[in-house]
Amino acid sequence: MRDDDRPHVLILGGFLTEPFMYRALRGRLLVRDAASVTIGPIHIADWLAAGMAGLGPLLVRSGLAVRRTHRLTGRRPLLVVGHSGGGLLARLALSPVPYDGRVAAVADAVGCLVTLGTPHGMAAAPVTFHHPGVTAAAFLDRVAATTPPDPGTAIVTVGSVGVHAPAWDRASWRDRLRNAPYRLVVGAVGERGGDGIVGVDQAHLPGAHQVTLPDATHGTFGARWYGDEANIDDWWPVAVDHWRQARAVRAARATAMLDGAASARRDASAVPAGRSDLEISPK
Repeated sequence: MRDDDRPHVLILGGFLTEPFMYRALRGRLLVRDAASVTIGPIHIADWLAAGMAGLGPLLVRSGLAVRRTHRLTGRRPLLVVGHSGGGLLARLALSPVPYDGRVAAVADAVGCLVTLGTPHGMAAAPVTFHHPGVTAAAFLDRVAATTPPDPGTAIVTVGSVGVHAPAWDRASWRDRLRNAPYRLVVGAVGERGGDGIVGVDQAHLPGAHQVTLPDATHGTFGARWYGDEANIDDWWPVAVDHWRQARAVRAARATAMLDGAASARRDASAVPAGRSDLEISPK
C-alpha cells in the first residue's frame, strides 16, 4: 500500500480514561497499515475538571491535538478515532460554531471521524443528571440541524447491541452498583440494546455511515470492547474507505479551484492592453 494511501490516526479517549488505555488499540491500528497513531493528551484530571468547568477547555485541547498531529504528519487529513466522550470532543473541535466562547474549527485537518460508543443522542435521553456532556450534545444537535454535512469530512459511528435492557433486571447487585452512575449520566441502554453503557440508538448519528456490532462492550478493559481484535476489523476498513472517499472529494475540489483560477487568468490575458470591461463615453 502506498504511504500516501495510509491514514495518520489520532485517538481521543473517553470519559475518565488515560492515554495508556489505548496503547493496545494503537498497536492494532499500526498492524492494520495506519501510517502513524497518536493518542491525544486527555487525562482523568481533565475530565474531572470538565465536570465543573464544562467541555470548553477540552474542546481547545482536542483541537490543538488535531492541529499538532496534522502538522507533524505532513498536513494530510487525519483519521480521528473518538471513543465514548472523546467522540463528542472531536465533534466540538470540528464545529465552526463557537461553543462556550471557544472554537477550534479543525474540519480542514480531519478526513474522517469514527466514533466508538459515543453517546451522541444524550441530549434526548432521560438522564437524571444534566451534566456538561448533555449541554454539549444539545449544542451539537443544534449545529447539525443548521449545518449541512461536508463530504470532505466523513463521519462513521460505531455502536453495539450486545447488551439488552432486560440484562439490567438480571444483573447482580455488584453490576448494578458499578453501572448505576452510567445510567444516571447517559440514560438506559434501550430496547434495541447497547454496549453496556451507551445504547445503540444514542451511538449513531443521522447522515453518518453507521456500523452496528453484535456484541461489543463499551470500556477499554475486558474482552470484546470496540478496539478489541474481535471487533476492530468490522469498523476499521469502513473508516479507512470513508477517509479515502473524503480525500477524493477534497482532491476534486482542489482541481476545480485550480481550473477556475487558470480560466480566470486566461480570460484576463485575453483583454487587449489599455482596454477594460468598463468603458466611459466622452462628454
